[in-house]
Amino acid sequence: MTTTQTLYYISQQLNIYWGLFMFILGIIGSLWNIFIFRHYSLRLSSCCTYMLIGSIASLIQISFSLSDQIIDKGFEIHWTENSIVWCKIQTYIAQCASLIALSSLVLSVIDRFFSTCRQIKWRYLNSLYTARQISSFVILFWILVSTPTLIYAKPMEISSDKRLCMHSSILWSKIITYFINLCCYGIFPWVFMSLFGCLTFRNIHLRRTRRIGILPPVILSRMARIDDQLISMIFLQIIICLITSIPFCTENFYNYFTQAIAKNDYRQAQEYLFEQISSLLFYLNYISSFYINYFSSRIFRQVSKQVLINFCKKKEDRSRQITIINHQDTQNQSEKHCLHVFTIQPISRV
Repeated sequence: MTTTQTLYYISQQLNIYWGLFMFILGIIGSLWNIFIFRHYSLRLSSCCTYMLIGSIASLIQISFSLSDQIIDKGFEIHWTENSIVWCKIQTYIAQCASLIALSSLVLSVIDRFFSTCRQIKWRYLNSLYTARQISSFVILFWILVSTPTLIYAKPMEISSDKRLCMHSSILWSKIITYFINLCCYGIFPWVFMSLFGCLTFRNIHLRRTRRIGILPPVILSRMARIDDQLISMIFLQIIICLITSIPFCTENFYNYFTQAIAKNDYRQAQEYLFEQISSLLFYLNYISSFYINYFSSRIFRQVSKQVLINFCKKKEDRSRQITIINHQDTQNQSEKHCLHVFTIQPISRV
């Protein structure tokens, strides 16, 4: 086996084994997230609304996009290259779902910032009604923006023996490259998540300082642990987004600017391997949220296990003991609730 054939073989095996492993983890994590965040004890939280929509979008993205990559690149069953209908539908749904999922991730970070603001005018934006309105707008926006994909996506011959599902419009291809791939998958999530993550960290630090000497030590200690876990979840998700998006955006730009250059078989094999690695890494944005929340937050583990146990055993009364308390709750409200039985901060998906 030549070096070129070896590189193609490695790419194929990565899509089969690594891709299938990620597919299974992604389906389990997304379904579990949906199961948790649609529970009545959490659905009244604005942050959980964003996380629920993001989990549904991630499930669709994994089902349509990652599964297609495994079938096409791993098992070499070329559905999108041989069917114009499937090419259009698969590309459109995968694009909408991926953009909605990333937008929900960013919105959940922004929501946590609003919930920690001292000014009432900003805390008003941290409401279930606002979350539903914004989520509806974001979903409709990406559905409309991605509409040209239904028109221009089609199987196209790039050589005598090779067909790919591509966009037939040069203008739309440039929009995909510069706006979708660079900005929506790269710059915008990096900037907004980093900015509002730092602002949330600052607000939490200021609030913790103001709480010293005001609240009882037991309550103060528990709220401090909630804040620490929230910060960990936010920054871990930002790190994952940065690590996975940079190779993906770099690979897309490299392919676009070198598509007119003549390349030998060895270089094409190298580029193909890097393309598959960067593509699989990018799916961590849609797969990792549940596992980041689960392993970085003790409270999230308690809630997920309790909700799952209560659902399986149909013990509804016990699950109603879960109480959601936002950062914007006043001191009197916190003292009135007294943190009965099981008090948690709305879990952030970031």
